Amino acid sequence: MDASVVIGIDVGGTSTKLALVDAEGRILGRSSFDTQARRGGSNFVAAICETAEALFATVSATHSLLGIGIGTPSCDEVNGTITGAANMPFSETVPLRQLIEDHFNLPTQLVKDANSSALGEMQYGGAKGMSNFILLTLGTGLGSGLVINGRTISGVHGLASELGHISADRNGRYCNCGQRGCLETYVSAPGIKRTVFELMANHTQPSVLRDASFNSMTAADITAAAKAGDAIAQEAFRITGDILGYKIADMVLHLDPQAIFLAGGLAQAGDLILMPANESLKKNLMVMFQNKVTIQLSALGSEDAALLGAASLIWNLQPSVSKTNP
Repeated sequence: MDASVVIGIDVGGTSTKLALVDAEGRILGRSSFDTQARRGGSNFVAAICETAEALFATVSATHSLLGIGIGTPSCDEVNGTITGAANMPFSETVPLRQLIEDHFNLPTQLVKDANSSALGEMQYGGAKGMSNFILLTLGTGLGSGLVINGRTISGVHGLASELGHISADRNGRYCNCGQRGCLETYVSAPGIKRTVFELMANHTQPSVLRDASFNSMTAADITAAAKAGDAIAQEAFRITGDILGYKIADMVLHLDPQAIFLAGGLAQAGDLILMPANESLKKNLMVMFQNKVTIQLSALGSEDAALLGAASLIWNLQPSVSKTNP
């Protein structure tokens, strides 16, 4: 064997993605599976093991595997578990780090999904050189990674930075976490769908989205409709961006970051969400913060930030590889 790779894993509520990553951050291969198709914690862990083994087999003749880094929602970084996951196909606590480490007999690291994306952005993307920033992942839910003084924030219990569950409206929409009005019920792929259906119920404008059921509609459908001039879709993005910018203004008060990055599927809408979010941020920022911080898109795309960040957890353990210390 003449080279080494690590496997980076991005666990999402819809799909779980895996990538083979070398020391330079190059992705040599990818795979994925449907998260929701693997009901129960043991089935989910088995799916990770099977998919990782098949992926590594594609390069095993020429590469050695150093370890596995995993970014996942509802992660207890201290204990290496998934616990209380609102959007996962199991409710029990799953000791994922230990189970994967035991199966492969290799170093395994587990961090919150958005922290994984933040690490990827800091080492390979738009946050290179930054030591204080926020990264929000807009997908099935809303994940958040905070980097303060060059380090991700985990908290005393490993559960810090659940900004998707700060309140946007205390009497608002019901959330999978059991609370009401959480930010992710408005700013996420399901959140913008809920907004579209509310708009269609309350307005009479024609829309191509009226022919879709809630379950069949995707955030990509709403993006395509908005780009084609659909008034309902465009208004849904305006509302979503306005709420996002308003709550980011609160985050700025707490953390005084250099920038806020957006990743995840909904961020692929680009200016459709970025422009109203930045307008709302500017409108709601205190004077002392004006013109000092902006919302911008991840430089690594919707998937690669999390995959590269997860892989970097293992590369940072290697003494011969000089990377930013998480």
